[in-house]
Amino acid sequence: MGIVRPILVAIIIVAPSIAIGASFNCLKAGTSVEKTICASKTLSSLDEQLAKAYKSVILLSDHPDVDKSHQNEWLRNIRDKCQNEACLKNAYERRLAQLAATQQADWETFRDENLGIEFAYPTNRKVKIGCRGSKNCIALIGKPMPNSEYIIAFEVFEGDLEKIAVEQAVFEKINNVWIAKGRFSEHSVAPLAGLGWQGIKSTVSCGISDSTGFHAGAGECLWVVLSNGRRSVVVDTQGIVGNDEASMRSIQSLRLSK
Repeated sequence: MGIVRPILVAIIIVAPSIAIGASFNCLKAGTSVEKTICASKTLSSLDEQLAKAYKSVILLSDHPDVDKSHQNEWLRNIRDKCQNEACLKNAYERRLAQLAATQQADWETFRDENLGIEFAYPTNRKVKIGCRGSKNCIALIGKPMPNSEYIIAFEVFEGDLEKIAVEQAVFEKINNVWIAKGRFSEHSVAPLAGLGWQGIKSTVSCGISDSTGFHAGAGECLWVVLSNGRRSVVVDTQGIVGNDEASMRSIQSLRLSK
């Protein structure tokens, strides 16, 4: 890092008008449109937002090639034909609205009144009742994944966050600080909150087990515990997929009605 910092300072001094934050490398901006985006904080922010939205659409799409074609067409025929910042701003805002509508159309809501749980999920994932050996567990499954039972699972427990996080998940509280225990090491924990609940999350080193044995190289597993103070939900992924924006959107949409 000692070598990188002086270089960054030199760049800022020589080119103070170049914005930091576009989804592409502004130092390599070649077209007039790219240079306009990089010179504007507003456009740079919109470009970042669009890149994230587009990535999410591709991730969830049943027809990613079609969505990629639409995006390339937008770039060629709309964005890259703009001659000024106002045109670009309008083009980005309209495209973001289009992608938001696409995402909204491709999501459904799961609701179980007996469990008192509700959450949104993408239509290319299917709901499976019963997982982790519990009838109180709801899993989202998707395209075939070797050695993985589900993409993400939600299991409902009676009890507050601190009790369930320790007894049913990978968390431990030491000197009033939460840590998460992975297979190989301890990991930091971050807070999160939703509608009527508070929670904690961590991504830990993990492996998965199936009928062929234990697979230590599965990757990183997301663990979340959220609670309304009376009941809690333990959320986990299995280390292959599930640590993506779609899974986090499902988690953030979760509601406990009891």
